Amino acid sequence: MAGEPFPVYLLESWGTEFPGVVAGITEAAPGADFSATRTEACSFHERLEQLAAQLGFQSVAWTRQLHGCEVRRVDPLAVGLFAPGEADGLYVCRRGILLLVMVADCVPVYLFDSAGHGTALLHAGWRGASAGILGRGIAALGEAYGTSPRELRVHLGPAICGECYEVGGEVLQAFGHARQLGGKVDLREELAGQALSLGVPADAVTRSSWCTRCHLDRFHSHRGSQGSAGRMAAFLGSREAN
Repeated sequence: MAGEPFPVYLLESWGTEFPGVVAGITEAAPGADFSATRTEACSFHERLEQLAAQLGFQSVAWTRQLHGCEVRRVDPLAVGLFAPGEADGLYVCRRGILLLVMVADCVPVYLFDSAGHGTALLHAGWRGASAGILGRGIAALGEAYGTSPRELRVHLGPAICGECYEVGGEVLQAFGHARQLGGKVDLREELAGQALSLGVPADAVTRSSWCTRCHLDRFHSHRGSQGSAGRMAAFLGSREAN
C-alpha cells in the first residue's frame, strides 16, 4: 500500500523475549491521525491496513469504543479488516491478527499470555478502568483459553500522567478515594494495583513513563488540546518470528 511508514514506538522487551510479538503505539505525526470520527472512512480504513502491513500483518481488528468495559473476542478465522462490534477491548488467540485501540490520554493496556499466546488489548479511560475493564480482559482470556493471571504479562502504555490528570469528585470516588472538589488520579497506578490484586505477578506488570500531555510533540492528548486532538493507534499482535 502506498504511503510513508507511520512512526511508531515499539515495546521492544516483549518482542525480544517473545519472538513474533509486536506491541506498541503510533506517534502523533502528519497523516497519522487514527481517529475514526475525524477521518473519512475510506482514509481511516486505509491507514489501518497500511499500519498492519507495515508491522507484518494481513488481518487487523479494531472496535468502536464506548468508554466502557465491554471486551469482545475476535473471530480467529476472520481475514482482512474487521470490527467486531462496539467495545473497549479485544482478545484473540491466533497468530497473524493485529489488535488495535485508539487513544489520546486514556491508557492502552496490553495483555499477553506467556504460556498460551492469547492476547488482549484494552482502552482504559477512567470509566473503563474504574468499572473493571482490566479484570474483564483477564477473565476473558481465562475463560476462552485457560490463561492464568500468573502467566500474564501486562503493560500500561503512554497515557496522561497522574500530575497532569486533574479530576473532579466523581472520578475520585469511582476509584475509592475521598470525594472532594478536585484532585488527581494516576490511571496507570490504579490499573497496576488492579493487576496485582487479580493475581498478576508484580514483575510482570510494566508501565510506560511517557505522558501524552507532557509530550505533545510526540503524542495526541485530548486534555492538552482542549478536545481537538487526533488519536494514536495502540497495537498488539503475534506473528511468525522472522
